[in-house]
Amino acid sequence: MFINCKLLFSAVLLLNLVVPAFSFEPSGGVLVLDGKDDYAILHLAEHGYIFPKNTHAFTAEIWFYPKSEPKAGENHIILSQQVLFGLTGRCGFKLNKNQVCCSGSAQLEGKVRGVLGVKVAVEKDQWNYVAIVYKDRKLGFAYNNQFFRTQEIVLMNRVAAELRLVEELKNFFVGGFHEDRFIIKDGKVLSRRTYFRGEIDAIRFSNIARYNLPAGLKTEPFDPPHRFFSDEHTIALWNFDEKAGANRFQDASGSGKTLIGMNGVTTSGALAVNPADTSITMTWGQIKSESF
Repeated sequence: MFINCKLLFSAVLLLNLVVPAFSFEPSGGVLVLDGKDDYAILHLAEHGYIFPKNTHAFTAEIWFYPKSEPKAGENHIILSQQVLFGLTGRCGFKLNKNQVCCSGSAQLEGKVRGVLGVKVAVEKDQWNYVAIVYKDRKLGFAYNNQFFRTQEIVLMNRVAAELRLVEELKNFFVGGFHEDRFIIKDGKVLSRRTYFRGEIDAIRFSNIARYNLPAGLKTEPFDPPHRFFSDEHTIALWNFDEKAGANRFQDASGSGKTLIGMNGVTTSGALAVNPADTSITMTWGQIKSESF
């Protein structure tokens, strides 16, 4: 954790805990991303930032299914704007053979501006849940059935209202940017931000902390929500339940934030779940039908 001369605050927590496997399947459609060049975008000029100015508490959460892992120096963008979720090839701890490293971060401000981020191990080729929950100057991170938080960060108390990025990167992206981003020094590629290969079942942004942060700094058990519903605190919600082949993804919160699919990104269409076929484990499709 440090503050440099530009008043940039940055912190990274590294956790590698054993997480029980999930055996879920989506009950509706999913967003399918090929990891080559497809993505979805919400234009800043039309919709503004996801979180408005003076947002002091929020939740950003997603169910996703990674099908590949980044190479060293690569970052696969799952979603990006004031909050970023992605997969990274620079983890800082050892992964099991079926794990990938997931990063999550939030752009914050107050007396200083900066990024608060974490890295955790999630499972490749299965459904994973991750969420960032921010309240009272503390950032919580939930992943599958684990939940932890940072210490209180007294110098920052709200979401950054304006991002200090090149203009095209201020848009809200899902699955990758409009083009790969490189950092090159002396002719050598130091890092590459590229596309996510996998599926996304649902994304929800809320203007409250939906879950109570852990009381202390130890990791606590967590029961992730199995379906995202819209209420008065929901500011964006994409369930990707459009018909197969759709490239416009409606915002179920009623805020009109329709994601635009680019370069062939599309939905798989709704999937049927037959309760009679259930074995020992419950399917994700059944669990999604429960209320939260």
